[in-house]
Amino acid sequence: MTDCLRFQSVAWEWLRSGEITRTSHMLSPLEELAGFNYGFIYLLEITGDPTPLRLVQANSLTKIGYSEHPMRRIRELQPAYKGRLKLRACFVGDPPAERFAHRRFKSLRVKNELFLAHPIIDEYFRSSRELMRSQLREIHVCSQDCPQLLARLDLAMLSAWLAR
Repeated sequence: MTDCLRFQSVAWEWLRSGEITRTSHMLSPLEELAGFNYGFIYLLEITGDPTPLRLVQANSLTKIGYSEHPMRRIRELQPAYKGRLKLRACFVGDPPAERFAHRRFKSLRVKNELFLAHPIIDEYFRSSRELMRSQLREIHVCSQDCPQLLARLDLAMLSAWLAR
């Protein structure tokens, strides 16, 4: 199957799924399409009492995670928290990108995937989203030997995305 046909097949499955947004319209349609096959790294804001942790102020925790459907993941996680969970930021990514974020912010880790809220985490999510958006904007899948594809796109990211 050529890349164009694979891309069209993925796009068609996304449209047929009826789930046009998995991030409550936080991301662009192209990002949503990529996330449909690739997944998302999300940043949740935890407001109120973040049970069972009472070691830090209630409004100062965030959760960094990976999900193919962040809004569904919030609904799954909500019963474990007395406070409200809110999607603060997200970008298209995979489980290794989530692990990288966890390692990068290990000095802010409270427990497992919970981190102290800090502007540097917000900036990381903003810059990671911009980087992914620029890569997605450059996708021009018309043939295997397209000069634009070969010269401008991270082929590892594209092959992983198209392989799903």
